Amino acid sequence: MMDPTFTLDSARDFAEFSSTIQQFEELRDQNFTAILAKSLFTQLFAEFDAYIGDLLKVIYLKNDKLLKGISREISLSDLLNFDDLNAVKLSMLEKEIETFRRDSYIEQFSTLEKKFNLSLRKFSEWPQFVELSQRRNILTHNGGLVSDQYLVVCDREGHKFQSKPRIGDSLGVTFEYFSSAARLLSKVGLMLAYTLWSKVFPKELEHMHGALNNTLFKCLQQKRWHLVSELEDFVLNAPMRKDVSEINLRIRIINASIGLKFAGRDSEAVRLLESVDWSASYRDFKLAIAVLLEKYDEAVVMMKSIGKTGEILEQHAYHTWPLFTRFRERPEFYEAYSDIYGEAFSEKVDTTKGSVEAHAKSSAPGSSDSGIGAVIDGVAHEVSIEARDMKRSAPVPKSRKSKTPVARKAKSSNPAVQGTPSDKATRRPDLHVTH
Repeated sequence: MMDPTFTLDSARDFAEFSSTIQQFEELRDQNFTAILAKSLFTQLFAEFDAYIGDLLKVIYLKNDKLLKGISREISLSDLLNFDDLNAVKLSMLEKEIETFRRDSYIEQFSTLEKKFNLSLRKFSEWPQFVELSQRRNILTHNGGLVSDQYLVVCDREGHKFQSKPRIGDSLGVTFEYFSSAARLLSKVGLMLAYTLWSKVFPKELEHMHGALNNTLFKCLQQKRWHLVSELEDFVLNAPMRKDVSEINLRIRIINASIGLKFAGRDSEAVRLLESVDWSASYRDFKLAIAVLLEKYDEAVVMMKSIGKTGEILEQHAYHTWPLFTRFRERPEFYEAYSDIYGEAFSEKVDTTKGSVEAHAKSSAPGSSDSGIGAVIDGVAHEVSIEARDMKRSAPVPKSRKSKTPVARKAKSSNPAVQGTPSDKATRRPDLHVTH
């Protein structure tokens, strides 16, 4: 065994060594995880605030009536500094949004409710959302110590504490709390975007429904099971069902069920699936039901019945649709795939639009939906992408003819429910599957 002792040559060396040891011990005693969690938590709201501004800017710029409704004073000298009228409009709008963002979230949502004649705060997580914002305030301005205002606002908005803190108690941000906050801010942002979109631009409902399905699909591809499961009540409520095609609605139900199942809420996934009559639906939907109910023998039979191309499914869907995540771990899937396409399943498959890659390994329920990626994708990517799409007036998944991905409008003999269209090659909707 080596002797752990050593000798320092001088008093200076001893002093430097002692100082280094002291610094190391100070660093060790600091809880960097807690500090990092607090920093990321406050950054969540910075991203959310930026998104709110971007969303409102897009809505105002697309709606002249809203833009003309801005009432602000401007001096002649300031007016003369602008190059044209559009620059004046943009400046006034930015000031309007900046004034709006200075208000609390409670005041912001109240203002939006009055302006757009909507009910935006009647969702079950509203009290939790308010508590998150109030905790951000005390972390930023009060060193994380509970204030009287924190307690009063949380009580007034109906938040129920598991263990109610007292004034002066210190509140931090645990990993679980942070993950939950990231998902809730994502959900609130998405709900706000699609609610305002459907209200302010009713002629774009078809585009809106396609974009909403695309958003769910992207979340599933990122294995954000919990977020999708928590969005289920919103994406399938009455306003979000308005004027949706039968096929788009059924795709949405399937994708919501995938989120529920992979989030560990199997019974709720089954309940949702059983709420719909699938008996006369496309075989593609029946395959999805068999997979979700883990009736893999039936799924194999349905795969072979569908063949190389279904009403909705194409080869790349077996590689990219998260529906097949667990099915791809079973040998019967590979055998059926080989029988259908005459080739072994590989991680990549070439299509006319490029290569797509499969993600064959599934994760345990609840093992995702956390971390920085989820935060950025939830607030800065998913929501902001849809806001920018609104500005371009083309927020729809790709289709074969660069038109809307939904099937033809529902009729009494809608083939989405009752059979197979003869011209399915031009009317097949996307799942949505991206490349």
